[in-house]
Order: sequence, then structure tokens, then C-alpha cells
Amino acid sequence: MSRLGSRGNRFRTSGFLSGLFFALALLEVCACSPRSLAASPEHPSVVFIAVDTLRADRLGCYGGSRGLSPRIDEIARQGAAFASAFAHAPWTLPAFASILTSKTPPAHGAGGKLGDFRGLAPGIPTLPEQFRAAGYATAAIVNVDFLARPFGVTRGFEHLDARAFEDNENVRGAGPTTEAALSWIRDHRRGAFFLMVHYFDPHAEYRPPQPFRRRFASPPDQEDETFRFGTRRQVVEHRLHGTPLPRDDVERAEKLYDGEVACVDQEVGRLIDGLSGLGLDESTLVVLTADHGEEFLDHGDWEHGHTLYDELLRVPLLLRQKGRISPRRVDVAVGHIDLGPTLLAWCGLGSCSSFQGRDLAPALSGGSLSEAALLAYGNFWGPPLASLREGEYQLILAPGKRRELYRWTSDPKEMQDLAVEKAGLADELQAKLDRTQAAAVAGGAGV
Repeated sequence: MSRLGSRGNRFRTSGFLSGLFFALALLEVCACSPRSLAASPEHPSVVFIAVDTLRADRLGCYGGSRGLSPRIDEIARQGAAFASAFAHAPWTLPAFASILTSKTPPAHGAGGKLGDFRGLAPGIPTLPEQFRAAGYATAAIVNVDFLARPFGVTRGFEHLDARAFEDNENVRGAGPTTEAALSWIRDHRRGAFFLMVHYFDPHAEYRPPQPFRRRFASPPDQEDETFRFGTRRQVVEHRLHGTPLPRDDVERAEKLYDGEVACVDQEVGRLIDGLSGLGLDESTLVVLTADHGEEFLDHGDWEHGHTLYDELLRVPLLLRQKGRISPRRVDVAVGHIDLGPTLLAWCGLGSCSSFQGRDLAPALSGGSLSEAALLAYGNFWGPPLASLREGEYQLILAPGKRRELYRWTSDPKEMQDLAVEKAGLADELQAKLDRTQAAAVAGGAGV
């Protein structure tokens, strides 16, 4: 689906302003120290792997039991695995904007809702801009229109191989995505680079190729592709017209989703093997995360963008650099906005004054991290939801001030709402959530 429609010109007209701000930003806002183009273990290249719609709990390294992710689990065993990492939005545009600007959605302003999407404002610096200013070659291979140039989120990637499609079926799959990434790496392997590789396959529609369909689908679907689930028509009819979700159909779809995850895992492994074959393991930091998760009746619904429960917010976060990051597990809760400061610090590029996240680099070397409150915000389908995660609790605030409170550390499926039982704590977190949102708006682009 092209989500631009008649609004396309609104985003395209920002190109000149984006370019103008980029030039000013390099001089004034977030200037990084000039560097050589050569990568080294202390100043590594970065391969940033983002798997769209990947639930953390599908991976073996996060407790998954179906054997979907042997290659991703290998990355986890070789590097730092963040056990409790969270997105700041439940859908792609604002989630990626938080990753690439180190700002929460109320601060960066990208997102909106169906029919009223907003791109990233020209005046907000991005992570790839910082790497490009430091002399890195920058590129992104992406497979959704929200990451194309009109929305501004991928500003700073000199090379942008962006594919967008009119439906959920005819998309570039994991295999061609890996090929495009390896081709670009081979052409740029002699210098320092920042490459983002975006795999779209786990996103609906779920149609895994063989042999993954045969291995993970329900018996009726292992050879027969007649059953279809996750088409755009199905999504829209369910969301806008209340078309019911038969449990048996959702369970069949979930197994097809698992096949998509397994397919991506194989391609991630092929990408990592390509880096190794080029001798780039020790001079390349590999990062793997997801923009958000996916619901399969966890709270009675399906897909994403519509809630702030952890089946949508909890994401994998793995960082591996052979010879520099020793295998370790980090238990402190972290957010996507922490990636920008961390990558700049780890690569020796200084800092960016507009970035709001924490530098997690001390944890990569065995140090400790302090706790920090994590804000989430957004709703693809209507008025925005907001949540604040602090310590053991997450408060979720819906429009009309309806609120829910969960002790996510001991109730990871968020089944026991404590908002009434712990009303005082809910009041305290709601006040802090209001202050956090107001501060984000005051210091950013606004919602």
C-alpha cells in the first residue's frame, strides 16, 4: 500500500529544507570529530540489522522453543544480549524515527495515524547523518515506504535502496535483501561504513517460502498455500469494520509467521557469513533489533500498531563485535533511543547534543547501567496511547485517561491489571508520564 497518496507532495517538498538543515547540522548541532575512512576494531564499521515485526520471544535467545533462530542465537552467544529492550512505538514510522534520532515519538513528531501520517521534521538530526559527517559511507536497504526519503526518517543515508509495494504480498524478500546488502558491502569493504539492512518478511502477509513453510506451518498449510492471512484487505476490514478473528485461523497464521522468522534467521546468518568471508568480523559492529512486535491474540487481538502491551513493545537487541565485546547478558531495561548515543560512543565518534538516550557502551565492556524510565507513544489506528515503564511497572494510558498498570517483570504477559489495587503508584506514574511527555514536546518537534 502506498501510504503517501495525495500527501506525497507534502513530504517531497521537504527535500530542499532537509538538505539545508543537514549542512547546518554538520557545522553547528552535532559535529563529530573528522575521521579517517578506514575501519578498525576501535573505530568499527556498523551493520545495523532491523527485522520488521519480530517478536523477541520467537528467538531462542529470548526463550523461544521452536528452533526458529539458530543464526541469530549465535550472534547473541558471541556478543551482548539485552534481555529487556523496548520500542518506543508499536508501529514502523515512529519506531524507526526513535531508533534513528534518539528521541521519543512526542519529541521527534514522526508518526500520526492512518490517514494523517507525519514525516520527520527537517530540523532533527539523525544517526546516519552523524556517521556520514564523520567520514563513513552510509547506506540503507529497506522494504517499506515509511523508510523511503519522503518521510525523512532515513535522512543521512547517502545510498538508499528503498522498495515499497502496493500490497503485503509482492515485497522484496529476505534473500534479495541479503544479496543487495552483501553487494554493497563488497563494494565498500575497504573503508568505514554504516549500513542498515531492513528485513520485512515477518510482517503480514505471512507466506514463508519452502523449506520453512514445510517445517513450521500447520499440517494443512505445509504444502498448500490456499490459506491466506494478513492481506491488507483483511487488516483493514478487521480494524475498521470489526471483522472477527477465528482463533483457529490466527493460530495457523502464527505458525506461518514462525516460518517467516526462520527464513529471515537463515538470511541474517548468510549476511554474517559474508562479513566473515571478507575478513570484517573484528572491524564491524553488528547490531540486531526489531522496530516492534506482533500480537497473536495475546490480549484478544492481532497485528500491531493498536496497543502498548509488550508483545508489541518488547524487541530483541543484540550487539556483536568479535574480539571486542565479550559474551554477556544485560538485564537492565533499555530503549531504542539508547542506540544512537551507544553507537557513536562505541565507534569513537563523540556525541550528539540532541540525542536523548543513554550511552550503553559501558555495559558492552562489563560495566553497570542505571535504571531509566522508558516512554512509549502512538497508535496507527486512532488517538495515541502512551505508557511509562519505570522499575518493575508499566503504566498504560489510553485516550480518556483510562489506565492500566502491570508489573511486567513478574507478569510478562501483562494479564493482571493493578491500576485499582495500586492506585497510588498509578497516580505517581501517571503524573510522571504527563511530565515526560510535556518535556519531550518542549524539547522536540511536538506530537
